[in-house]
Amino acid sequence: MVNIEWTTNIRKVFNRVIKSRTFKYGTNSIILIAAVVAIAVVLNVLVDLAGVKWDLTPNKLYSIGDTTKKILEELDKDVVIYGLFDETRISPSSADREFVDLLAQYDKYPRVEVRYVDPDKNPGILKEIDPNDTLKDIKKSVFIVKCGNKLRALDYYDLFSTHFDQYTFETKITGSAAESGFTGAIKYVTADYTPVIYFTTGHDEKDADDDYSYLKEQLVNNNFDVKTINLLIETTIPEDAEILVVASPQKDLTTSERDTIKDYFKNGGKAIFMFDYLEHNPQFPQFENVLMEFNVGLNYDKVKENDESRHWPQNPYVILTDVSSNKVISRSYGVILPNSRSINILKNVKEYVETIPIAKTSNEAVGEQVDKSKGEDLAGPLNIAVAVEHKGWYAPSKIAVIGSSIFVEDYLSSSLGPYFNNGLIFFLDIVGWMYEAKDDVIISPKIYTRQYLDITAAQAQYMGIAVVVVLPLIILGAGVFVYIRRRHL
Repeated sequence: MVNIEWTTNIRKVFNRVIKSRTFKYGTNSIILIAAVVAIAVVLNVLVDLAGVKWDLTPNKLYSIGDTTKKILEELDKDVVIYGLFDETRISPSSADREFVDLLAQYDKYPRVEVRYVDPDKNPGILKEIDPNDTLKDIKKSVFIVKCGNKLRALDYYDLFSTHFDQYTFETKITGSAAESGFTGAIKYVTADYTPVIYFTTGHDEKDADDDYSYLKEQLVNNNFDVKTINLLIETTIPEDAEILVVASPQKDLTTSERDTIKDYFKNGGKAIFMFDYLEHNPQFPQFENVLMEFNVGLNYDKVKENDESRHWPQNPYVILTDVSSNKVISRSYGVILPNSRSINILKNVKEYVETIPIAKTSNEAVGEQVDKSKGEDLAGPLNIAVAVEHKGWYAPSKIAVIGSSIFVEDYLSSSLGPYFNNGLIFFLDIVGWMYEAKDDVIISPKIYTRQYLDITAAQAQYMGIAVVVVLPLIILGAGVFVYIRRRHL
């Protein structure tokens, strides 16, 4: 009898609990939470099986850009990218995972195949990839890009952009150059012809490897070979020379060098001259003799920009100039040109010579004469960079004369500011105008960025009060409101 009553009471309590509003609302909440969790799990599994990923980084570090996609879509040759390691051993948190994930997107295109091979497990693979020993120190490479018999090796540090800190003497990684490296290598190995850009030596010029390694890397990625030439030794400029670069000479040409360069121009030669302001003020009569053919000359001055909006804060000799879109420059942007001298456009107009100013100062600038005995300072506006096309010889010839060489040095080109990177674009625009390559493009490295929330001390105090006091009171008030409302239902 007792057991029957006890069972009956349990049933009444159970029925009362089931029919109560609290149970209904609580059960609905549990079911809703379970449903949301289940949907999230199912979606996550489906997305993982489909291989779908979203790149939420600010600079799209793990995605290829539209330029690369266009190049891969238009490939008419088969390309193999070899990764010389076992990709299965790379953990999700490994830095190398960035390259593997990026190459997975290249591998989706029909003309591109990505293979991972471990030379330790397959010692003969390096000989198979490079049977003619084209590459030196292939064992030190991380990736090899191959098309037919043409190869390009990419070392680990070729895939990062770096910046040398002059205060700590440390080289710091500032971004990813992986897309630039892989796409540039594909352009190189699939190209039928690779033009050469020669940097001159013998006049204490700046070095392509030591001073312009970042620029050299970008030129190589745009299918140029970069070499040096000493015109004191070479009596002619090689036929494969697409462009000659004279980077901040400290001494003048000899007469034989002058004649060699003049002969080069008469046959359609192209050159970029970068002349810095020099404190000891050497004269360059032989250089000027060459430039005179293009109706330009050098001023022996140091440009000072007096418009505060057009120079670096507290330094009027570091000029911030805007270059406008024209037949030489691809688009309008700002360029930093430190410690510049000005370029003189001669009044001896020749109908077969077209002179194009491409970088100027403001009207308030002055060209301070290095040698005060040479006369008064030059009044602005002053030309700092001029491009010239000469159509009066056997073939059209082009030059660019720039009053600064610092704007493409490594410590500026690898910096983060837009004016710094634009110096590199400025140089490459000039190269593109000379070479007339319609399909050569620049793929800039992707800078590592951190997201910061900049707030004042007062804002931080207000946010602290909101989080510690206001928000808990709102939550407490909402709970009391719901409780009272349910009791009156």
